[in-house]
Amino acid sequence: MSDPTNEPEPAAAHAAAGESEPVYHLLLDTEEVPQAAHALRLLISDEAHEPQIRRLAREVLAELEAAPDARGVLSVPLAARQMKITHSALRLLLNDLQREQADEREILRRILEKLPDEHTMRAIVIE
Repeated sequence: MSDPTNEPEPAAAHAAAGESEPVYHLLLDTEEVPQAAHALRLLISDEAHEPQIRRLAREVLAELEAAPDARGVLSVPLAARQMKITHSALRLLLNDLQREQADEREILRRILEKLPDEHTMRAIVIE
């Protein structure tokens, strides 16, 4: 069924951006979604001079707006470059938070543990 507003659905962003099919599905619990979105928004504001990074982060943000499944889990399909941007945003926010923000730090750690390791992320090139 097509969207009456004629706006592409978030999953269509991969095809529109010339990306291949998602290489990874990040499964987020309800409490993890706002933290992931916050990290991506901060990355967008920090990388104002990098249009490609902002575009990739906005694509992931659009996916985060989807409804979770019946168990409260949101499956976020990520192409390789989107996965790298998401990892970078989460890592930057985790490093910026202070000890007093232990709850937020724990949520960020849980999300990062769901993504591939640091070596995989470094191998992904963003042109």
